[in-house]
Amino acid sequence: MRKLLCVVTVMAVFLMGVAMAEEVLKVLMPIGGGYTIEDQEAIAREFEKDNPGVKIEMEFVGWAELWNKIITSIGAGAAPDVMYIASRWIPVLADMGAIIPLDEYITPEKRELYYDMVWDTVTYNGHVYGVVRAMSTKVFIYNKKLFEENGVKIPTTWDELLEAAKKIHNPTKGIYGIAMAGKRFVSTVTQFLQYLYANDGRIVDEKGNVVIDKPNAVRALEFYKELSSYAQPGIIEWTREDLIKLFETGKVGMYIDHVHNALKAIEKGVDVGFFLIPGGPDSVKRYSTVIVTDCIAISSQTKKKDLALKFMNYMTSFEKQAEWDLKLGFVPPMVKEKDLPEFQKWYWKPYIEAIKYGYPQSAGVKDWEGTQEVLLDAIQSVLLGQGDAKTALSQAARIIKILQK
Repeated sequence: MRKLLCVVTVMAVFLMGVAMAEEVLKVLMPIGGGYTIEDQEAIAREFEKDNPGVKIEMEFVGWAELWNKIITSIGAGAAPDVMYIASRWIPVLADMGAIIPLDEYITPEKRELYYDMVWDTVTYNGHVYGVVRAMSTKVFIYNKKLFEENGVKIPTTWDELLEAAKKIHNPTKGIYGIAMAGKRFVSTVTQFLQYLYANDGRIVDEKGNVVIDKPNAVRALEFYKELSSYAQPGIIEWTREDLIKLFETGKVGMYIDHVHNALKAIEKGVDVGFFLIPGGPDSVKRYSTVIVTDCIAISSQTKKKDLALKFMNYMTSFEKQAEWDLKLGFVPPMVKEKDLPEFQKWYWKPYIEAIKYGYPQSAGVKDWEGTQEVLLDAIQSVLLGQGDAKTALSQAARIIKILQK
């Protein structure tokens, strides 16, 4: 009996020692929008299996709470080792010294995996601060039946885009030429940026100067307002994420969205087509798209940098990236992914083609959250007829200049 107790005691001490010897890596991850706890936990368990003695401790928060969670944990000196962030947050986090530059840790082989434009989305002041894990481009999805019934051709200019919306629009029958976003939400800003960038407008230029009040930007917001005359009623109550509910009824001519929502409409019986976002009258490019990415960043507070970098590279390996993109329906940020059988399908081609016309969502914007709110004020004031585009963007520029300091 005493021998048995001794054995049990030794085993307990041994197991306690193993547990105490575990190296714990804290990782903050979002959920929602297709991101599930199960998927993320599966990656953590696989990494642990390949790295005995390592424990990945994941914390999950919704996308709406993610920014506040990051800032709160940094302020408390309890930041996670690895953070999944929206790339638009990089400038402010880098200026705070909250995340580390990764240039010296990114091998030439790793860099060559991605499109050059992808690295632009995670670069600030000449340094890379994240490795992309998810990417999206946008194109117009359109209802072929409504286009054919109204004799509408595929728009290649803004004039043709406006004309298409006019011809299809028939509100007495509950049919709308275009679906648009106007609600106070980040995706409304991104929807406007589709037109801003398509007209060679920017929020700030390459030197950090605020240029949102320049003529090409003003024309973009004026066009957004003009198009809204042929959109669904109550535009300021709609987010981009909700527009699919309207489009899949077969009562909308076109709108800008992800490929996975186009597939939802196809499942509902809508005859869907795609076309790239036409460049505006001031554009030197024929087409345009906003490139939005999320990325993996490493906290400057971590005391386990080597392990954090190892986990980051594991999550963003070609195999894991391809698995992630195929499961979630994201546009592939890695060049070789486009050769996978799934990405040969007809509906993926315009989204992949759009990459070469893309521009990063928040390039040069130091305080995205503040800038976002300022732009929402401008967009909504114009949509509601409370002011003109020039005045709204002039006021926005004055505030953004302060935010850029």
